[in-house]
Amino acid sequence: MPGPKYTEQEKLTYLELATTIGHSRAMRELGYPKHWSTANSWAKEFNVTIALDELKQKAAEFNDWYGTEEQLIAMQEVISRGREFILYREDLTPDELKKTAEAMKRAIETMQLLQGKATSRTGTEEGSETDAAIRNLLSAFESDEQTTAGQRDQGGVS
Repeated sequence: MPGPKYTEQEKLTYLELATTIGHSRAMRELGYPKHWSTANSWAKEFNVTIALDELKQKAAEFNDWYGTEEQLIAMQEVISRGREFILYREDLTPDELKKTAEAMKRAIETMQLLQGKATSRTGTEEGSETDAAIRNLLSAFESDEQTTAGQRDQGGVS
């Protein structure tokens, strides 16, 4: 359902205030628009530059400081912690394993992107022995989980 329609005068009133106090404060003060993206699209529509709010400005400075090397280090830490979580958690559920593996995959893809390497593959390549071992491990883990659940269900019936 589309949001409310604003007149050109309402947009201009908003933009006039936003140029002096920023998007967030103008939105709070006037009570419209509801979303920052709407406010930003108005600024683009009328070719008006709105200064970043103080918090957004600090975040932008932080992002500039937080360079590629630091991001690579952070992604490596995600991968290391994910590996430890998988290896040393004895009560790991299939869902936790899947979520951890997905997080590690995203971290690896982010590292590849930062390093200028490809992040997706296409083609008909053969799976490696490691891929087969991981598939077998997951299959065994899932079947063991189902067997354990089935045994619990049978044990409770009198």
